[in-house]
Amino acid sequence: MSPSTNTSKATKVLVLTDFYPIGLQETFITPELETLSSLFDHVTIIPTNLESSIEKGIREVPNNVTILTGMWQEARAKWEKMNKFSKLSLSKSFLRSSWNEKRNYSTPILRTLGEAAYANHFSKEIERTINIEEFQAVSSFWLNRPAFIGAILKKNNPHLRFLSRAHRGDIIPKQDSKTIPFQPFVMNYVDEIHVVSQDGVNTLQSIHPHASNKIIVGRMGVLNQKQNIHRSLDGCLRIISMSRIVDVKRVHLIAKALAFVSRPIHWTHFGTGPGMEELEQLTKSLPENIEVSLPGFVESHTEIHTNLQSQPWDILVNVSTSEGVPAAIQECFSYGIPAIVTEVGGNPEIVDSTCGHLLSANPSPEEIATILQDWNIDNEVMRTSALNRQREKFDIKKNAKEYAKSLLKKN
Repeated sequence: MSPSTNTSKATKVLVLTDFYPIGLQETFITPELETLSSLFDHVTIIPTNLESSIEKGIREVPNNVTILTGMWQEARAKWEKMNKFSKLSLSKSFLRSSWNEKRNYSTPILRTLGEAAYANHFSKEIERTINIEEFQAVSSFWLNRPAFIGAILKKNNPHLRFLSRAHRGDIIPKQDSKTIPFQPFVMNYVDEIHVVSQDGVNTLQSIHPHASNKIIVGRMGVLNQKQNIHRSLDGCLRIISMSRIVDVKRVHLIAKALAFVSRPIHWTHFGTGPGMEELEQLTKSLPENIEVSLPGFVESHTEIHTNLQSQPWDILVNVSTSEGVPAAIQECFSYGIPAIVTEVGGNPEIVDSTCGHLLSANPSPEEIATILQDWNIDNEVMRTSALNRQREKFDIKKNAKEYAKSLLKKN
């Protein structure tokens, strides 16, 4: 249970995540949570993931933040013990909505019924565990399952102010559907959706035009850092990339591009994933002028910041097929490190020719190599521009305050 407070004065918000703050995922939430916790009297966090293996470890959170891990684990355990009939009974109240989504958005009905069962089960567990009447607001960090749960809570408790964040993967549906399951339901109950990019706003409004007035740009961001004073002084171009090694991130393209570059380069990639073995094999065949470091996953966010601040970095490279506005770009910009990125998603909203370079959406290794070959290490104007871009648009404290103000609005 969350701590008792004086409900006539205290402000309390319920935050729904996927895993955070359990395990090692969703690291970008940390700075926003710290700001939210300073603006509310109490914050209660509930992870909502029911399927994946429970990761060990809980990150440190501010003193006025409660994490309902026990509720989460119990909800998961109950779900695993349920038979198909019990799960079907949880989704029966959404049967008509599921048929409507099948008809209007081509969403497979079994998928929507499954999501309805998950969300209904979890919302019931939340209301069983906490006194929802004590809370003024509910916030979802994703516009998929956590938002669906939030919408059910709002339907059952109309006094709640309900907001959701939206990024990229939680906006774009699978190929066999025109929407993510039960987003139309969410649209009926959400008060505002804060999308991290204008590109995401445009996409979401095209899917749900009747809810366009609820869908706005609400950027996140990172903490302002001191500009990195370290520079490469030996003529070696030092590249950094940070992401999971999965298909959508196309990290292997960086390795293939480096094979066409003749200047000295040192490339460091932070992150791991299913494609790590293939990437290691690609890097083994690179020419002698290319050095590669693959430290894998870095558990501590502090360690990443220590590296960004203390080492000379000349450029961040990101060649994803799809993005919202990557936290990695924002982090590097906060130190004055420019970026080379693909022109996809919200990337053009943070990177332009003043603070980096936009590649085509599907660049060849040769296209990437040409930019790296000609990159000017000594471009101080570009470094300063990258720093200023983060300060202007992606200051997490400023942006989180705006989001908190929206949460505190009266319905």
